[in-house]
Amino acid sequence: MAPNIARVANWLHSVDKARAVVGWWPEQFATKDERLAYRIQDAFLKKQVVKQGPLVGYKIALTSPQILAQTGLKGPAYGPIRRKRVFEHKASVRADRWTRLGVELEIILTVNADVPRPKARRYNKTSIAPYVGSARAGFELIEDRGADYSRLAVNPLIMDAGWNGGSLLAKPNKDWAKLDLGNLKGSISFDGKVVREGHSGDVLGHCYNALAWLANKLGDHGKTLKKGMIVSTGSMVACQFVPPGSTAVGRIKGLGEVTLKYELPR
Repeated sequence: MAPNIARVANWLHSVDKARAVVGWWPEQFATKDERLAYRIQDAFLKKQVVKQGPLVGYKIALTSPQILAQTGLKGPAYGPIRRKRVFEHKASVRADRWTRLGVELEIILTVNADVPRPKARRYNKTSIAPYVGSARAGFELIEDRGADYSRLAVNPLIMDAGWNGGSLLAKPNKDWAKLDLGNLKGSISFDGKVVREGHSGDVLGHCYNALAWLANKLGDHGKTLKKGMIVSTGSMVACQFVPPGSTAVGRIKGLGEVTLKYELPR
């Protein structure tokens, strides 16, 4: 029997409020139906926006070899970004307000016009390019609820807003269009020590390919990208779990950097 949409959304909302550990997904809420998983995501989003603000963009998950190896899953998949979970340049978050905080280094694009639903032709790297208004370096803040990575499945990730806990954007880069966005190196550091490096070309070959995939997938679901939305295009560095009390810095060479302080409880 397929899980009840409202029931799963209510459970997710209660888990989120309690910052509860969810090592693996409850069997009674499991489904192999991707469409149903996204419908549950939509129902959960309606509860999230009450305190976290309206939908302002999307994150794309499971786009690079590093992240696929880390999770054992196949992708891509998308999740919603909420206004009050978007931060600029430098931010501080408290460790007692997260179950487990991870950071992923990503290129974050802004959309400069409403993107029509694809019709006869699907979007690709070339046809989606005119809709890109800017590119920035950024962290996606991951709330994985203490998941057991040996027992992951993709549909629970979809239902749980793609594990999106927030987005931290670097300062705007006026020269972004001069960069080869498919050929940039990046790194994540904790307290000044590099813990992992990556390459932007690992994200589906180019961040525009990720954006095209999203525009097509949203169209399949009767949705579209709107002018002003941000899109976190996928992790060029696998998720790194931030030790409480430390400072994480993400850098993409030529594009910018972000700083996140993970403060101990007061």
